[in-house]
Amino acid sequence: MPSRRLKDLIEGAVDDHACQRWPALEEVTISWRGSYGYLTGYLSDNDDDTIKLCRIQYLGDPDDWAFAIWQANSGSYADAVLLDGQTTGHPSQALDTACTLYLAEPGGLTP
Repeated sequence: MPSRRLKDLIEGAVDDHACQRWPALEEVTISWRGSYGYLTGYLSDNDDDTIKLCRIQYLGDPDDWAFAIWQANSGSYADAVLLDGQTTGHPSQALDTACTLYLAEPGGLTP
């Protein structure tokens, strides 16, 4: 299970990355349950205007996390690969993969 310090570092890094890369998101939060972190994007200041993005799983290395994408049609998470084809990576890569799926502009990979 990740330490409180590591959780804080990951939360800050992911939210900062989202601010720079995904302007449609006001904020990204991570709720923790054991070794799992659940990323939620806020599309506005309204707490009801959220989108479930993905789940990360701590594997013992601060830069190498498992990744599962939220599937709204089934209401569950499914193991997935990151944009670079890897099954593990930094949580910011998981965010980019999920946001590319849910927030990308039509006709383009990223906004």
